[in-house]
Amino acid sequence: MQQIVGPEKTPETAVIHQDASLYSSILLQDQEVDQKLGVGRYGWLQVARGSVTLNGTPLSAGDGAAIEEETALKIVGAAPESEFLLFDLA
Repeated sequence: MQQIVGPEKTPETAVIHQDASLYSSILLQDQEVDQKLGVGRYGWLQVARGSVTLNGTPLSAGDGAAIEEETALKIVGAAPESEFLLFDLA
């Protein structure tokens, strides 16, 4: 998973003047990624194509999931190739 937008500019990210970060990822079948959210932070996962599971909950292309009261996220590819965005929000 790669951060593409954040509150501080780096060579890899665009800057946003908010307490938020945006991550992008492409996962193959059964490939997984773990991501931490700070206590009191919220998330939104948007599946662009394919399908994934988010902490065991299946999501398909076009699905979005609001995330609250979670600090550990496990995202697993459930299709030959899946693409998603993860928003980390204050």
